[in-house]
Amino acid sequence: MVKVVLKDVYKSFKQKKKIVEVLKGVNLEVQDGKFTVILAPSGEGKTTLIRVIAGLERQEKGDVYIGDKLVNDTPPKDRNLAMVFQNYAIYPFMNVYDNIAFPLKLMRKNKDEIAKRVKDVAKMLEIDQLLDRKPNQLSGGQRQRVAIARALIKGTNLLLLDEPLSNLDAQLRTLARAQLKELQEKLKITIAYVTHDQTEAMVLADNVAILHNGKIEAFDSPLNVYRKPRDTWVAGFIGNPPMNLIDGELLDEKTFKFNGYKVKIPASVSKRLKVKKGPAILGIRPEDVKIGEGDIKGVIKFIEPLGSQTLLHLLIGKNELNVMVFQMHTIELNKEVDLNFYSDNLVFFDKKSGEIIEN
Repeated sequence: MVKVVLKDVYKSFKQKKKIVEVLKGVNLEVQDGKFTVILAPSGEGKTTLIRVIAGLERQEKGDVYIGDKLVNDTPPKDRNLAMVFQNYAIYPFMNVYDNIAFPLKLMRKNKDEIAKRVKDVAKMLEIDQLLDRKPNQLSGGQRQRVAIARALIKGTNLLLLDEPLSNLDAQLRTLARAQLKELQEKLKITIAYVTHDQTEAMVLADNVAILHNGKIEAFDSPLNVYRKPRDTWVAGFIGNPPMNLIDGELLDEKTFKFNGYKVKIPASVSKRLKVKKGPAILGIRPEDVKIGEGDIKGVIKFIEPLGSQTLLHLLIGKNELNVMVFQMHTIELNKEVDLNFYSDNLVFFDKKSGEIIEN
């Protein structure tokens, strides 16, 4: 198995006589045998980052290590990795067998070895019954598995995936995610996976690296990134809907005040606070707001029925608030409701820097 380490990696491009910095000192470790998801909005440079690891782009500054080897000057073919692109890049004129076998033919392996390895990897990915078909006879999920099989057949322990599920419909993406996670757990290979889809990141990742403004903004397990985002940008990016962020003031370690209301802070939260008093931003997830109880008043301005859940958009004075209710709801628009913020999942951020003020 193998890990990937990036140290202070910089990359820029020239666009219309202007230099655009894409990566501005990226530090990242894709851990050995783990599934690391690089998550970012569109245009933040996540594909550039994965291409730098692959050697398809050369960084201006910084170092890339694969295993213990510095690979700055190593061409892609000698980095002992495999990459699956967004469009899979499988050859339409070849059948599945020949697509999978192609890397071994380039390596001039003998026919018997090629046949055995194609059969083994195809069986592992449950596409052994499709070897005679052409790509246009396959579903999107099957084409994805062909691309992965071709990537794995060289025997690499490092797999790079660039938004491989983005061309699939929603139902097929769910199935493909499950199969991909099962495959990684079975093979214990190291995977770096690029996506803008938060659901993919939460479902697939052992660790999530959030890329923003050319740097890794956060790196942690999906649950920790969701529950304790390191700053207000991450809090507003992760989650659908994102975390509610409310300006106010910590009166002490037990009380937060905003818009004339006082929020009681649970002891489990107050003991984590590094700052006990002063201007702050309260962060609370929509599912942690209790509706129908408490002394905070909110007015419902919009309702989104989502089947088993209902998303309520409220106003508390000038503060907008999202509340997730885990049932179909019949509350009327413009109705005032009681709210309670008391939750062990409250987080607090510094009002000036936006950084979390908890241990």
